[in-house]
Amino acid sequence: MKKRKSVLTIRLLLLVTAVLIMTSGIANAESATATRTLPAEPVSADESFFVEIEVSDYGNLGKVLETLPEGFRYQKSSLDHKFVNDNVSTNSVEFLLVDVTSFTYTVRAPDVMGTYMFTGILKGTKNKCEVGGDMEIVVEEAEDDAEPVATRTLPEELVSVGEVFTTELETSHYGYFGKVVETLPDGFVYEDSTLNPESIEVEDETVEFTLEGEPSFTYTVTAPDEEDTYTFEGILIDEEKEEYDIGGDNEIVVGEAGDEVTLPTNITAWKPIEAVVMNTESESRTFNISMNQPADISWQINGTEVQTNESVTDALYTNTSSVIGTWNASAIATNATTGLSDLHTWIWHVTATPAANITSTPTPTSAVATAPSPLLTPTPKSKHSPIPTSIATPTPAKSAKPAVPGFEPVFALAAIFAVAYLLLFRKKGDEGR
Repeated sequence: MKKRKSVLTIRLLLLVTAVLIMTSGIANAESATATRTLPAEPVSADESFFVEIEVSDYGNLGKVLETLPEGFRYQKSSLDHKFVNDNVSTNSVEFLLVDVTSFTYTVRAPDVMGTYMFTGILKGTKNKCEVGGDMEIVVEEAEDDAEPVATRTLPEELVSVGEVFTTELETSHYGYFGKVVETLPDGFVYEDSTLNPESIEVEDETVEFTLEGEPSFTYTVTAPDEEDTYTFEGILIDEEKEEYDIGGDNEIVVGEAGDEVTLPTNITAWKPIEAVVMNTESESRTFNISMNQPADISWQINGTEVQTNESVTDALYTNTSSVIGTWNASAIATNATTGLSDLHTWIWHVTATPAANITSTPTPTSAVATAPSPLLTPTPKSKHSPIPTSIATPTPAKSAKPAVPGFEPVFALAAIFAVAYLLLFRKKGDEGR
């Protein structure tokens, strides 16, 4: 009996040990994590964008295997290319990790609109897990003839003399390959960038960045020892070798730490990016702007205020009742504290809705000429009413539709023939009796 109890005890201990080992293995498997971050907004067809992967607890070595959706193409990564294996046949990319907690890679969206799924696996030295986080991305139709754009973002606060600071560049619609050429102010020294060093050329104050699909990047420079306000200049060169000025911030103030500085109020981005926009009558149109600091926004149509926004860095105005004419749509951003302001204007052409194609006999019609609406320049206002004011715009009267000529005589002849026929028919009836 004692021997049997001993055997049962040993078996129980072995079972508990096995369960503990299995539980430990499960815990290790669940300890590794990988999270994917995709753009929050839809991406345009045939455009590039960043994917970020954050990893942890995978051991000394690991690798992430990402399977891209159909039609997506891998371009480059923040990891050294020696640690990346791009398998075109399976449309998957393998990233080797050595003490890495996060990395990014760039992919180009297909030219077919739709919703696509990313999948991936993290494999560590002792465990593995699926890549979580964002999985879906929406590809929308690209804007027709979208112009290449580059926008620079400089620090909002004063930069101390000799301080190293970061400059950000956002780019789009430049094609598969492009270049950003930055001309630094006198005394500024280029230090580093998030781009591959092999894609950067530095000569004196000129820094040339070669782009291969990157939607954005940053670089660092050291400020000079002299206090002053300095100006950055730069151009974006697209794959067709066309040049475009870089927008956004271009001025920065260098001073001693603790000094107060007042930066100008700037409208740094706007949509539509075109200076002239077109719509048909009653078609909806939305205008957007972004500022480098909180400001009050006055939206004006031909100098008349139609909407205000208070203390915002992003604002939009939508018009759903456009009237035929040429309009001056403006956004005026004003810092309520300093009174400094900036203005952006669109020329807005509104045309008549095309008439239905009806085939008829051409008839002369009288033409009524409509005088074009005057194009006015908006004047910034120091104070704005918080209540939007609508514009009363007269609607041109429609010309009366002329009657079809010859209709009355034809009707009269038809009536005469009908009466004659009835009389003849009645006469024959009487003769037959």
